[in-house]
Amino acid sequence: MKRKVSWAAALLGIAVATGMTLTGCSAPNGPPGPTGTLTGTLQAVGGPGVSPRPLTGQITLHGSNGSSDSITSITVGAGGRFSIPVTVGTYTVTGLSPQYEGGNADCQASGAVTVTTGKASSVEVDCQEK
Repeated sequence: MKRKVSWAAALLGIAVATGMTLTGCSAPNGPPGPTGTLTGTLQAVGGPGVSPRPLTGQITLHGSNGSSDSITSITVGAGGRFSIPVTVGTYTVTGLSPQYEGGNADCQASGAVTVTTGKASSVEVDCQEK
């Protein structure tokens, strides 16, 4: 008995095997509407002679309307890197890390980030050390 594999199933298998993120369509469990990908780093910066260092923690996206309501939160692992599909739009991005001020001080991106359809947008969320 031969089994046919659809091109969609084959593409999904490739995406899963390579860690690729599929964007540009909405799924029942994904963000609504057109999507792009937000990638970035949560990092400690500053201090004399110190290079940025990655931090674990939590990244929170906020809408661009100035509301303090969060849209989504992302857990950031040991490498400080994150990547998530999000609905197209403009976001302000903040972070918290237990490695910075005991997790009690906000870390900030330098400005708002705009996510566009089918593209990856990048942001650095900095925890300013003295």
